[in-house]
Amino acid sequence: MKFLKRLLAGMGIGVGAAIPGVSGAAIAVIFRVYEDIISAVNNFRKKFGHSFLVLLPILLGIVIAVIPCIYLFSLAFEHLMFVLICIFAGFLIGSFPSITDKVKGVKPNKLQIALIITGAVFVIALGVLSVAFGGNLNIAGLFVNINQNWWLYLVLVPVGVLAAVALTVPGLSGSLILLVIGFYRPLVDSVKTWGGNCLHGDWSMIGPLIGVIGCFGLGCLIGVVLVSKVMKILLAKFHDNTFFTIIGFVAGSIAVLFFNYDIFNYYLNWSGVVFENINPVLPIYAEIPIGIPVLCACAVGSYFLVRLERKQSQKEETEE
Repeated sequence: MKFLKRLLAGMGIGVGAAIPGVSGAAIAVIFRVYEDIISAVNNFRKKFGHSFLVLLPILLGIVIAVIPCIYLFSLAFEHLMFVLICIFAGFLIGSFPSITDKVKGVKPNKLQIALIITGAVFVIALGVLSVAFGGNLNIAGLFVNINQNWWLYLVLVPVGVLAAVALTVPGLSGSLILLVIGFYRPLVDSVKTWGGNCLHGDWSMIGPLIGVIGCFGLGCLIGVVLVSKVMKILLAKFHDNTFFTIIGFVAGSIAVLFFNYDIFNYYLNWSGVVFENINPVLPIYAEIPIGIPVLCACAVGSYFLVRLERKQSQKEETEE
């Protein structure tokens, strides 16, 4: 049962990590596996067997989810981005109580209120920065000529570290960080294109594909290990303050889902500005009326799951 729960949690983390504005770590909190992950990473050498059993289904779930999501979300970003954003906004809104449960019964003081506001403002600022600067960097051109730009592999290591910092801190979106620094779409599009070519028998870009995934993955691994150690200390010494900050991060990420570089360009396309990689299948007067009920339905559905999880947790505590 725990294996299946962690596998599903890993799939949720993988899906969330692929969407700008959604935090994979926040999904881990919602599924109640975040602190298990932090503990397993920090005790991997001391308690190898236990840590391996905790992390294996989660990592497997992430891989299972991320691979198809790269292709599906690329299509959704091009044709039905607003509806997709509404799905995840609804999920986050409905699941929000599962995060506030971590500080249930704690009346926030002035410092904790300031932490909530600071966390929300910080994430919203990332969304604003992605709109302001996301289109100013020609990173995609570097990936097209990656055989000449070999140094890009080295750059992808610290880029992976940055993405992992956001992935490991609930409420911060690693994909949004990549959007701000201009790496999100080039990474997704390059992996999708090169991987698709390999599936069709063209192996000419297999080297760059392995190099890009390997260097970025190495950076992510380094970032997860480092930040997990920091988060373990914060959760142990400043548990309530840390979770009030996380609440701010998640609240800000809900807003940022509707205001980041990709969705902003989608809005511009509705107004008549043409983008090569954006082609909505529905006009604004059709997609928004569809998206809003979808958001509400996902919020209700995810809140229902939160209530079921609460009842299950209470049952387990009673049995113990």
